[in-house]
Amino acid sequence: MKKLLLGAAALCLCACAGLNKNTVNYRMNEYDAAKYYVVAGEGTSKESASDNALENMRREMVQNAPAAANQGVVTDLMANASVEKVWRDQDFSGKHYYALAVLSRSKARKVLTPLLEQEDEKLKGLSAQFATPANPLADLKVAFQMQPVVSRRAALDEIYQFLDASRQSYQPDVFIPYKTMLQDKLAAVLVAVDVQGVESEVLVTYVVDALNRMGLGVVDASAPDKVLEVQIQTDVDEYDSQKVAGLVWCSSGAAISLVDATRGVTFARFNVHERAGTTRAADSLRKSMQSVGEQAAQQISNRLEIYLKTK
Repeated sequence: MKKLLLGAAALCLCACAGLNKNTVNYRMNEYDAAKYYVVAGEGTSKESASDNALENMRREMVQNAPAAANQGVVTDLMANASVEKVWRDQDFSGKHYYALAVLSRSKARKVLTPLLEQEDEKLKGLSAQFATPANPLADLKVAFQMQPVVSRRAALDEIYQFLDASRQSYQPDVFIPYKTMLQDKLAAVLVAVDVQGVESEVLVTYVVDALNRMGLGVVDASAPDKVLEVQIQTDVDEYDSQKVAGLVWCSSGAAISLVDATRGVTFARFNVHERAGTTRAADSLRKSMQSVGEQAAQQISNRLEIYLKTK
């Protein structure tokens, strides 16, 4: 009977040992997740474990809010983080340490809230500059000034949501109207696209995608309320290559004009050419025209932006 009791006691100790209170999860759970953001690290020394914990915290912020990393705010947040617990795993052979990096969520809010409100104030001031009644080109200049502010505000909000225990955005009722206003002002500038010539549909796709990325509205060439017009004439020259036997070469080109439809003025003219060689004429034509489309789209975007910002 005595042996049985001793065996039971030994079993109880083993069970308790299995619930090792020095584990990372146990130590992390000692912090209220609603109040603290906690990240673990490990290493062969107290210093390396501490450094690893802080680096893991920084890495998590960058991975979950990449746009914020470009704003420099991660450095400010990490300045408010500290290593509060470092311990050695007694059951591990050799030296092995764990550490916890801790950031108070209230401190994170104190860093981010003034920055968010500062951007909201900028957006408030810019939005007051829009013309009354609306003027697409005049309003576009203001919209271009709003774009980087909206981007920064969105980046700051991304890291704010990540560090908020409930993953809530900061005052979305304030920010969303400005974001919508920017989109509407950009889309109000209607750009007509008129492409004529061989394989014109290939070029249209690239140009329309570029204009959409700029946020501008795209309409048919016959639209009466167009503000700008992109006129493109394509041409193709097919010939057998004398340099590379067996390949059928094609040279594609496009003559492009950018027109301010409100003034009837052409403000940019340029040409784009490219050649491609494959074993099939159709493939050579497609590849060369796709390259022309990519180059044309890039130049159209750049020249339109310069004109609209300086007009």
